[in-house]
Amino acid sequence: MPPTDVIVIGAGAAGLAATEALGSLGKTVTCIEAGSRIGGRAFTDTETFGIPFDRGAHWLHNGAINAFIDKGKALGLDVYPAPNHAVTAGDDPDGTALWAEVDAISDAMRREAEAGNDIALSNLFKPLADWSFSAAMMHILPMGRNLHEISTRDFADYQESPDWFCRQGYGTLVAMNAADVPVTLNTQATRVTTTADGVEVETNNGTLAAKAVIVTVSQGILAAGDIRFDPPLETDRLDAIDAINLGAYNHAVLQFPPEALPVEPDTWVTYRITPSDDGIHRGGGALCNISGTGLCAFENAGDFATELENAGPEAAIDYALSRLTEIFGNDLKSSLIKGAATAWGRDPLFKGSYSGAMPGQAHKRPVLRQPHAERVFFAGEATHHAEPGTVSGAHKEGLRAAEEVAALLG
Repeated sequence: MPPTDVIVIGAGAAGLAATEALGSLGKTVTCIEAGSRIGGRAFTDTETFGIPFDRGAHWLHNGAINAFIDKGKALGLDVYPAPNHAVTAGDDPDGTALWAEVDAISDAMRREAEAGNDIALSNLFKPLADWSFSAAMMHILPMGRNLHEISTRDFADYQESPDWFCRQGYGTLVAMNAADVPVTLNTQATRVTTTADGVEVETNNGTLAAKAVIVTVSQGILAAGDIRFDPPLETDRLDAIDAINLGAYNHAVLQFPPEALPVEPDTWVTYRITPSDDGIHRGGGALCNISGTGLCAFENAGDFATELENAGPEAAIDYALSRLTEIFGNDLKSSLIKGAATAWGRDPLFKGSYSGAMPGQAHKRPVLRQPHAERVFFAGEATHHAEPGTVSGAHKEGLRAAEEVAALLG
């Protein structure tokens, strides 16, 4: 490949946004992607079930500030506000008791953060009632980590507004939006070297040269040292990578005939979770009848997600099916068409789901976005302080990094 102005490593939402933005500014850009597709952790699988199945990002979070909603509409996709459909199994059918506890936990975390205390949610959680562990799970799932790993400040910093869905899949939306963005696939970066007048990026397909580089790989890849840097990354950045790490979040997806599910499309289903003797919060929640297709995504996170990953996809599928049949009745089991399960922690190109700060460490997130050796820039969901763990946040960080590189190059 000929020399270029900028190399972008990774073709997820951040890398695609940076590549497109730099191209529009007249810069020559080479975007390389280690995998065989674009989109990163936004990936819609249409083969497993014959209908869209988001293996990664599905919720279009923060609808009020998420650019992908308008992008989806412009592409002719069916994007729509997430309906307020919910079922709570057991003696709290309208969810009053459950969501009162969820709100109480959230409020307690925000109060601690406002007081300047960045502590673990486990320090605040007190199981007071029957729905306490289910309420705790409603925080474990979105944060992708255990109670003792959830930072009150990281939680409070997260910006929220109503979510949306895309019937064709969030990954489909991301890929269609970047259909004209040039990407070189199956090209894995292994070393980034800063030279006197630029950078060199070693890959499995040879060495590339440019004036600057934007690194958009996951925190899991950075933490594992899968890309070496010369000069080495600074100590404070390495500390931040360790402190802002990838959590564990997966879903087991079960396919049923839509008519077999006694719920409206996109219904969030919760149930009473009981504590386990070993301290692992086993359980989750399910988004059922996704876009009216009959798919149910049973979400799991933290140590339980890792446990299911290690046990294999059938274990995750069986667990999800057992929970859903407890809720909807045993007849549902005979209606199962097919199941599948994600395992993001075992994916060598990501090594986890999405980022979160360890308690007491949320203040280190801004360090992740600082340039290294003047010509090495970083962007991704982990570098956005208000929208971490989201496609929207990653997209915005790609645009931010592109602006910084353009300013450097003039």
